[in-house]
Amino acid sequence: MKIRLVEEDHLETLVLNGPVLLVDDDEAIVSFLKAYLEALGCRIVTASNGREALDAVNKISPAFIILDLMMPFMDGYAACEEIRKLSGAPILMLTAKMDEDDKVRGLLAGADDYLTKPFSPRELAARMQAILRRISGSREHFRRIRVADFEYDEERHHFSWKGTPLYFTFQEAKILIHLAENKTRILTREQLLEVLYPAGDSEVTDRIIDVHIGNIRHKFRAIDSAFDLIITCRGIGYSMKEEPYEN
Repeated sequence: MKIRLVEEDHLETLVLNGPVLLVDDDEAIVSFLKAYLEALGCRIVTASNGREALDAVNKISPAFIILDLMMPFMDGYAACEEIRKLSGAPILMLTAKMDEDDKVRGLLAGADDYLTKPFSPRELAARMQAILRRISGSREHFRRIRVADFEYDEERHHFSWKGTPLYFTFQEAKILIHLAENKTRILTREQLLEVLYPAGDSEVTDRIIDVHIGNIRHKFRAIDSAFDLIITCRGIGYSMKEEPYEN
C-alpha cells in the first residue's frame, strides 16, 4: 500500500531516534497506519497483541509506541503497565471508549495521551508531533535541576532520586519538571493542567493531575518509602519542598 501525502496535510517529517512500535490486532488499521507513518519518515515495527508488544520493546527499544486498548491475550491497560517497567518511550493509546474513567485508567497505566476511534491518520500524526515537540524542546543550553535528592538532567532527559534512575511517562515528566522549576511555589491543578494541554482540552479535567501525582509518588516510593518531597496543598494543588534529605 502506498500513501501520498497531500499539501493540505501540513505535516512535518517525524524525526525519531528509533522505530515506532504499532500495536493493534486490526490488520487493516495496522496496514494503513504503517504506510502513512512510513510516508512521514518513520520506521515501523508491528505487534498484534500485548505479549508481542512486550517482546518487541525488549528487542528494539522503540522511540514511540502506538497501543490499541482492546486486544486479545493482554489488553492495552495491562500491556501499558508492563511496557512502563521496560521503557520510557511516549505511548499514545488508541481507544473506542469515551468514558472518562477509561481515559483516566489508561493514563494511570502509563499512557501519555489517548486518541478515540474513529480518527484520521492526520490527527494521529499531529498528536505524535505535539508530544515529540514537547519532549525534544530544543534549547542551546541544557539544564540540571536539583531539589533535595531529586535530579533532572535535561540533556539526557534523565531523572534520579538519591542516584537511582527513575522513569516517567511524558505527562508525569512535564508535571515533575514544572514542580521542580518552581520549587516551593504552590501550583494549582489548573496551572499544572495548562502545562500538559497548553491549547486546552475540554474532555480533560483536573482530576488527571491527581492521578499523575499519585503515579509519580508511587515510583519514588518504590525505591524510597520515606519519600515526601511533593506536598499536597488541600483544595489548591501541589508544591515541592526543598529541605535536604539524609542518605
